[in-house]
Amino acid sequence: MDLARSIASPRRPESDRLLVVKRFDTPETVLQFDQGRLELVTLDGRLVGKGSYRPGWRWSQVTGTARRGDRPLAQTGVLLSGRAKMQIPGHADVELTPGDFFHVAAEYESWVVGYRPCEVLYFDGIEALVERLHREGSAHL
Repeated sequence: MDLARSIASPRRPESDRLLVVKRFDTPETVLQFDQGRLELVTLDGRLVGKGSYRPGWRWSQVTGTARRGDRPLAQTGVLLSGRAKMQIPGHADVELTPGDFFHVAAEYESWVVGYRPCEVLYFDGIEALVERLHREGSAHL
């Protein structure tokens, strides 16, 4: 069996890999911003992210508002720990608790609820978020 790890393993061309194992313990990229961080790994050309957010964190403080030409912040993920709320403008708030999977297909606001940190695993749509974080200059490596 061909096995590659993201930590201290011999590198082989991507086409030689039958199984790829990566961990957020050793992410490929870490973006840090006010009250949070986003850890990124790539699997089969797809970006996967784990967001860790402290109490008081809000998306709008990090990503700013959408600008003409921005990719929509459509995302799919699961809340791993803590509690968060999401709101699409003009719609009611939705509270997320651990184990809740979500797909949001529009611009939205999100924030941590309560005094515990919140962790989210993003399966899809993370590229647009990373672009916006870089554009706003709110994240650093």
